[in-house]
Amino acid sequence: MKRWIYVMVGVLMVGLVATPCFSFIKPGTKAMGMGGAFTAVADDISSVYWNPAGITKTGYFDLDISLAVGGENVEDLENLYNLYQAVEDKDYDAAEKIVGKINAPLGLAPTFTIGIGLFKRIALSGGLQADFSITKFTKVGNCIEIEDTETALVPIYLSFARKTTENLTLGLNAKYIQAARHQSNFNICEEDVEGHEETARANAFSFDVGILYQRKDSPFTLGVMVEDLLEPELKFSEGLGSMTLSRKINIGIAYRPFPLLTLAADVHNLTDKSTLHIGGEVDLKLIKLRAGLNEGDLSLGVGLNFFLFNIQAAYYEKDKKDPYVSLVLFHM
Repeated sequence: MKRWIYVMVGVLMVGLVATPCFSFIKPGTKAMGMGGAFTAVADDISSVYWNPAGITKTGYFDLDISLAVGGENVEDLENLYNLYQAVEDKDYDAAEKIVGKINAPLGLAPTFTIGIGLFKRIALSGGLQADFSITKFTKVGNCIEIEDTETALVPIYLSFARKTTENLTLGLNAKYIQAARHQSNFNICEEDVEGHEETARANAFSFDVGILYQRKDSPFTLGVMVEDLLEPELKFSEGLGSMTLSRKINIGIAYRPFPLLTLAADVHNLTDKSTLHIGGEVDLKLIKLRAGLNEGDLSLGVGLNFFLFNIQAAYYEKDKKDPYVSLVLFHM
């Protein structure tokens, strides 16, 4: 009994720490704070991911380092930690009770990005978008079955934007995507451990196109973003399958009746299972307050500007239970 608990904890901790599954967080702390209503707002370096035409609304030099993380059934991560502690303390009766509390699926989705913008025309961005999850955690008798599937993306974006007319701005992302997928299945019964693991890599090229339209002196801005125009396919292996980056069309409208207030609304993925996003920002110079509805879930955000410091944070709970947070670690 002791041995399978040790092995199980080892497998879980390796999975949670080392192997990133498959629902990625879109970068952008301001965008998250505004409920994802950012297609027509697009006014910071994260516009690369929401509407590259917005690069023209950034500064002549921008550097942004951001981190976002979210999860599913994250309360069970505490149970995993308690399980680890129980094993460390050699309290195997407590460990066995904790095992019965853990439910799948569960996991975390971290995203780390770095973006550089130059001359309001060009941006270079990249980072790590990862998601890992335990899809099965089942105890039958003295046996434990654990399944997990992980996918990680490392995209590199080269972005261009230009104001083509007085009212119209166009943006383009050319991106190279490296990906890795890992899958494992372990069956742990008393002294016997059976398992299978497979890892594969893939890469692809893709393009995004963004449009911003605003008439002179108008408080309204319209935005359109077409992601993954060519729908590239990441082919891993026969056992791990493939992943298609489906084309998505997002549209948005922003309304700025006066400088300190911005209101926005987006519809994402027009062609399949569309979602509605509504948000707003109050700009008080030193502090910016944001709020929105991300598919009906309340999101909140704040930005602090103090000399050279620019601190931003955002939070919302997906489906009113799974927490997501985004932070700007450094900005200039």
